[in-house]
Amino acid sequence: MGVSLVDARIAAAHNAGVTLWHRFALVAGIALGGAGLLAAVWHAFAVPGENGVLSGLGWLGIGVAPLYAVGVWVVCRRPAHPQARRLLMMGSALAVNVGVEGPIRDAVERSGAGPWLWWPNLVYQYTGVFGLIAGVLLLASYPDGVVERAWQRWALRLVWLYVLVPPLLLLSRPTLLFDQYLFEVPPLVPNPFAVPWLGFLAGPLASLYTYYYGGLALAAVLFVRFVRADREQRARMRLLVYVAGLLVVMTAVITPLLSVYPSAPPVWLRLVNGLYVVLLLMVPVTIVIGIARHRLFGIEPFVRRSTAFGLLSVLIAGAYLGVAAAPGLTLGSEIPVELAVVITIAAAVAFQPLRHRLERLADRLVFGERVNRYHLLTTFGARLEQTVDLGDLLPQLATAIQEGLAAPWVRVALPEASAVVGEPAGEVALAVPLERGIIECGRKDGGYAPADRELLRTLAGQAATAIANVQLTARLAEQVDELARSRARIVAAQDSERRRIERDIHDGAQQHVVALIMKLRLARNQVGRGERPAAEVFEELQGDARDLLADLRELAHGIHPPVLSDQGLVVAVQARADRLPLEVRVHADAALRAGRLHADIEGAAYFVICEALTNVVKHSAARSAGIELSMTDGLVTVLVRDDGVGLANGNGGQGLTNLRDRVEALGGHLTVDSGPTGGTSVRAELPVGARHG
Repeated sequence: MGVSLVDARIAAAHNAGVTLWHRFALVAGIALGGAGLLAAVWHAFAVPGENGVLSGLGWLGIGVAPLYAVGVWVVCRRPAHPQARRLLMMGSALAVNVGVEGPIRDAVERSGAGPWLWWPNLVYQYTGVFGLIAGVLLLASYPDGVVERAWQRWALRLVWLYVLVPPLLLLSRPTLLFDQYLFEVPPLVPNPFAVPWLGFLAGPLASLYTYYYGGLALAAVLFVRFVRADREQRARMRLLVYVAGLLVVMTAVITPLLSVYPSAPPVWLRLVNGLYVVLLLMVPVTIVIGIARHRLFGIEPFVRRSTAFGLLSVLIAGAYLGVAAAPGLTLGSEIPVELAVVITIAAAVAFQPLRHRLERLADRLVFGERVNRYHLLTTFGARLEQTVDLGDLLPQLATAIQEGLAAPWVRVALPEASAVVGEPAGEVALAVPLERGIIECGRKDGGYAPADRELLRTLAGQAATAIANVQLTARLAEQVDELARSRARIVAAQDSERRRIERDIHDGAQQHVVALIMKLRLARNQVGRGERPAAEVFEELQGDARDLLADLRELAHGIHPPVLSDQGLVVAVQARADRLPLEVRVHADAALRAGRLHADIEGAAYFVICEALTNVVKHSAARSAGIELSMTDGLVTVLVRDDGVGLANGNGGQGLTNLRDRVEALGGHLTVDSGPTGGTSVRAELPVGARHG
């Protein structure tokens, strides 16, 4: 079945209408259950058992009354919910069952067992069967009343076949079958409705009725649903699954043992049976806890957690009284009364610590884990002092928030990092800003109190300073690393530049000088022998000397152009632009044309422009370029733009990297904006007062 179909069925279960017939059935169920409880209480006082009034009220007070009370409470809140009706059906059926039990035994004691017992016994059997059916349907489809698989629905529908068991027993057995809890020694009563040819059904039906095989459907469906459930659904089911598992195991153990000892069960078996009754009390306890923590049946908005905790405290107190009184009541007929009283007092003292533990458990289940917030803040603050990395800080912050707020999930997000605790699902219920980021908390049952919001703001304030410190430390570390790398690149660039100059001198000027020396020697010989006129030879040598001078000037211009030193940045840039094979427009502020800058600033700006123009010529296939020089607020801005195809790698290679190091060494900043289309922009910003350190 798809998730959407399951959600639709859950919504239908929550929003089902309440017809007049439904209202009548609910009122009748409440009335019958109440009448059964009153009858049982009256009988316990009017006809005390061998162990007194308390022995008659044990199962009633611990097992039946809490189920009935919770069922009435839930159905009054959500009468349309199928789970509310099943809970009421279970509680009312068991209440009627315990209410008719005493009158049936009294009637047998007064009038003796006879065929007339068939109809009271049938009523007793049907109350037990309806209680069993309601319990299986309630627990197996917990918490929403909807099962997800077709086989699960068929398994639960088959449980309704139990309604056929009592009449078929009446038709198939030659004697009436009595429940083991109705008579310690079942009387032998002829069955007036026995049909001989149906006798083959008597054994299987008796086993089916006695051993509660319908519980197998409960175990199969509930446990499979729990294993396949998601995290949130499993959290809602977990406590009841544990209780149901123990009930199934104890039922499988106790029922055969009671049939082995039908008349006088041993003391240990009666004690185990008493614990089974106490365990049954956990069914309404788990439902109350589920309502308080998970808004089961949609009731939570109408129920204060303090009310739920108070109800749980009453149930725990009742269970404590039952457990404390159980040994004395169980052994009361076998030991002196004085000793039974002493045993009861000893049991009360022994189980008192368990009662306190149960109350603390109820407090935690209803209200959630209560965190010492002062301890949480101090511990978190101490951790922050030792944290120097966002990868450690953000998970610690998210974990502290989840512990302090009992949030199902927490997400801390910054532009450069994030951390999540839990599995984000559903909408964000609580959020606060955090140092260019945000803290988000998922919706939890009961919502967030003002104290929760205050704790979150306090934690966020603590973390904000730590995050700023961590970010500052990280930036300083990055700058130190970048400074070390840039220094290494500058040294490498200087070495590379020296090798280039050496290569240019060797391949250019040096070769010209060698050639000129050889020509001088040749000219001397030619003039001495009279082969050429001296004027012609000297004119040729003069031309070679001028070529050598031009090479030397070009070499010097590549190192540092004389025009830059003599006439300043704007003139040098214009001279460089005039030598390029494309149109280059130069625009400079009047202040830059009229004045001079420090040599370091002019040199850095000039070589940024030269490298950018070299890239334009080599790589951009541009038709034109533009150079803008401006000075504002003590900052010189150099901008070179072209209309070419842009740089393939977007950064201009090693040349611009070396220039970036040179600019940043002066406290400036260089950026390159380029792409496969739209040209390239190289922008450098240099402080006017910068000097090499």
